[in-house]
Amino acid sequence: MSIKNRREFLRGSAAASAALAAGGLVPEQAKAQGAPAKWNKEVDVVIVGTGHAGLAAAITAADAGARVVIVEKMKKELEGGNSKVSGNMWWTPTDLPQAIQYIEALSYGLTGKECIQALAEEMMKLNDWLEKLGIKRTPLGIFQPEHPELPGAACVRTWSNSGSSDGKLWIPLREQVEKRRVEVMYETPAKELIQTPSGEIAGIRAEVAGKPYYIKAAKGVILCCGGFEFDFEMQKQFLPGWPIYGQGSPGNTGDGIRMAQKAGAALWHMNNPLAGLGGMVVPEFAPVVIPINVAGSGYIRVDKLGKRFMSENRPSRHGFGVKEFVLYFDGVVGDFTRLPCYTIFDETTRLRGPLVSTNRKFGWFSWFSGYEWSRDNSKEIEKGWIVKGESVAELAAKLGMKPDELGATIATYNENCQKKVDPEFNRPKESLVAIDKPPYYAVKLFPTMVNTQGGPKRNGKCQVVDPYDKPVPRLYTAGELGSFWGWMYNGGGNNAECLCTGQIAARNVVAMKPLA
Repeated sequence: MSIKNRREFLRGSAAASAALAAGGLVPEQAKAQGAPAKWNKEVDVVIVGTGHAGLAAAITAADAGARVVIVEKMKKELEGGNSKVSGNMWWTPTDLPQAIQYIEALSYGLTGKECIQALAEEMMKLNDWLEKLGIKRTPLGIFQPEHPELPGAACVRTWSNSGSSDGKLWIPLREQVEKRRVEVMYETPAKELIQTPSGEIAGIRAEVAGKPYYIKAAKGVILCCGGFEFDFEMQKQFLPGWPIYGQGSPGNTGDGIRMAQKAGAALWHMNNPLAGLGGMVVPEFAPVVIPINVAGSGYIRVDKLGKRFMSENRPSRHGFGVKEFVLYFDGVVGDFTRLPCYTIFDETTRLRGPLVSTNRKFGWFSWFSGYEWSRDNSKEIEKGWIVKGESVAELAAKLGMKPDELGATIATYNENCQKKVDPEFNRPKESLVAIDKPPYYAVKLFPTMVNTQGGPKRNGKCQVVDPYDKPVPRLYTAGELGSFWGWMYNGGGNNAECLCTGQIAARNVVAMKPLA
């Protein structure tokens, strides 16, 4: 083709493209990325997840007259994410300036002032919103505050709906969504966000029965699908130690993080697991953790080498006070020597009571396992969940430890019990109870994670932002997916944030003009 003919061809192609656009026909390359020829469903707002954030967003959007659909990856009987199986408590402040001070201190400089201001203002109004929905607050009295030494802490008040756990907050909120006839699509995992060439979110690609299902969102998408507790490869890249096992929904596998990343989102707070010690992981229920609580004080915790590494009575403020000791990498040994660690106890402690309490529904295991722990722990010893040794040496051998090392640790501890002093770790003298009646027992423990706080970075409007803090148009998050809680945490904070950010995101997305 000659140069002249080539120029004429290009001019003709450009004119043809302009004519197509003017006539309402869009060339293939100008379509939304991944968009179908025909959408399976069209609504104003798509919400991903049925936890407290998703429910609050659905209620708010529906009350504003929006057409709403919620997609949920789990079965109906397993819906609710971490929210349903949480303590179902929340906290609100009594004073706005103090609330801002306290949240700033908790965030330790990792959350911007605009975000803190928006969260604090919404928390001030939270109880009134709940009361309009028929949920009346009852003073809880714990975690009030959890970090009293921080500025502004005096403003914290904690609440429940006539008692914590047992889904007492989630259940009435779910009923409010049902009352508004908001459609919930179960076993419908969201897989991908669909963007226009200008970067606006046009909808999602989900899956129904393993096949693609496309939902158009005329105003926007709100991701409320939790964190990445159960994505162990993501743990390795972002957490300060691994593995950590979750006691919440195994559906939290970082789906929203990956979808938002592909759409251009920045990430934040990815190094912040809300984790403490400790839990047991067994094949029957893995990867969900079984929280362990030893009755009495006749026990110690040792690392893989059979040595104590902290006071067993050290207070744990939703992880802090414990996790920073457990998530320890020994550069000389070349290992996380406390992942796992072991609780060691004797026959006296074994007979004190079950290691697992099932008197309330808290955590995935107590909600859905159907397992009943034996009162004297004998059934779990038979299963091998609790390791038994007739002597300390036999127990050490079963744990892969040097018998002399574990023996010396227990002997030193028992001597300290006689003297009522713990020179190594300053454990309170009233808690120093000897481990001296065989047989001896051990439970393998991992850090137990309530949830992660990291995910797509968002601004005070709950818009997802890119690495330059520019909003990704029509994309919002709420709840613990990219939480505002940057570092420390006050009990009830995630539930409060879920309810507040769900409302903020919904109000802002409903105010958007529909996509053409």
